[in-house]
Amino acid sequence: MNLSFQSVQLHQDISDMMKRHIKHTVLTMALMLLPLMIAIGQEMKPFEVYHVSSISSGSDDMAPVIMSDGILFCSNRKTNPFLTKKNLEGIRLYELWFAPFNEEGDPARARRFASNLGKDANIGPASVTTDGSTLWFTRNYSEGSKIRKKDANRLGLFKAKRNGSQWTDIQPFEYNNPEYNLSFPYVSADGRYLFFCSDMPGGQGKYDIYVSENIEGRWTKPENLGSNVNSAHAEIYPFLHSSGRLYFASDRPGGAGGLDIWYSSLVYGSWTEPAVLGDPVNSEADDFAFYAAQGGLEGYFASNRRKYSDDIFSFASTIIRWSACDTIQENSYCFEFIEEVALKHDTSDTRFKWVWNFGDGGGAEGITAEHCFPGPGVYDISLDIVNLITGGIEKRQASYELEINDIEQPVITCPERVAAGEPVVLSAADSWLPGMEPDRYYWNFGDETAASGVEVTKVYDKPGSYNIQLIVSSVPDQGGVVREVCVCRDIEVIPGGN
Repeated sequence: MNLSFQSVQLHQDISDMMKRHIKHTVLTMALMLLPLMIAIGQEMKPFEVYHVSSISSGSDDMAPVIMSDGILFCSNRKTNPFLTKKNLEGIRLYELWFAPFNEEGDPARARRFASNLGKDANIGPASVTTDGSTLWFTRNYSEGSKIRKKDANRLGLFKAKRNGSQWTDIQPFEYNNPEYNLSFPYVSADGRYLFFCSDMPGGQGKYDIYVSENIEGRWTKPENLGSNVNSAHAEIYPFLHSSGRLYFASDRPGGAGGLDIWYSSLVYGSWTEPAVLGDPVNSEADDFAFYAAQGGLEGYFASNRRKYSDDIFSFASTIIRWSACDTIQENSYCFEFIEEVALKHDTSDTRFKWVWNFGDGGGAEGITAEHCFPGPGVYDISLDIVNLITGGIEKRQASYELEINDIEQPVITCPERVAAGEPVVLSAADSWLPGMEPDRYYWNFGDETAASGVEVTKVYDKPGSYNIQLIVSSVPDQGGVVREVCVCRDIEVIPGGN
């Protein structure tokens, strides 16, 4: 398999928290939330988060998946006021629901989705190929009355094909095994890779992420993503974004509490060390089942932060990207000096010479001269006529004050080239903005990440050329007007180790 995943060991036990989610049938794919590289001491939330009240039922609503015309999600809400179907643990069974987008692009009132996927069984979470032709979903191996039998509540993966408005030709995944669970499917945009989670023997932890590749119509034996992604804890809800980042939920240490969203990138066949997303997506509660739109600037996730039940939340990116920024101009401190009055004098007289003093310790001889100053400042310039015989000044031909200022602009200070995986410091300390009082320095790194601060540290995961934007905004003036200026520059990221 081209992704070069490693095999590692796994533990079969499922934590109490995981049992809660698994027995619910559960939770879903992870949504790509854009990672934010924050400078030390700087606070900046990359997203604004909203509770999606239009599809909230008061029951558990989770596993949002963005389709072309709406949101597919998992819920155990009542479908019949007089009859409630429950699983062995007394939890209402889950089904798939669909909320179409309204004219404003927001989810509207939800309706049941594909009621023929299973009888009296937990259904979901699910994943749909980009073309909408194939549905992958989690379901109990057993249906109907058999669902109540002990050990008959395990989960497996199934797929269905779209036939008009119906989903038909339901087939089990060939690697299903009633001895353990397979759940949380995510199928890549092209349908080539199927990511899922399992507590099968031989894994790294309680619940691991696996991948299978479709080669000529057959799925390869699932491979464990390895110890760089999986841990001794639970890793669930995989979501692979087009950027190459894999997002998942985990209860491993280092998060905000409960389940948190983490991400890793595939670089030269190996997954990078996972990093945890920050506030406001992750919280002290369980945060999981994240799914992002293609552009990665908006999407949905699930959380029980409202304390009553699992609910679906939306996020909108606050990452700023200007359509066009000024290229940083190079400051020049070099000048050509010409004294027009001196040009009128007879230069054939060999008894005299013209001597420039530039006020920075430097000088030159001649009626015209070129000189480069060390930097901005105020310099006293003089041109003297010097008697070559006596060495004294015969006459001061000119004397004036020269003020040199940097170009009024933000300035990005950083190396032109950096290795992937290596931290690079970017600074705006050399910015010259005398016409405004800066209030905020905002960085867009060109890879769907951002930061705030005069000086920030960034690590690029992948080689390539990135356009960095620095946006500086002023404090409001007396009229409440905020001035903003933007500059950009490119940085080349080369493979690590070179």
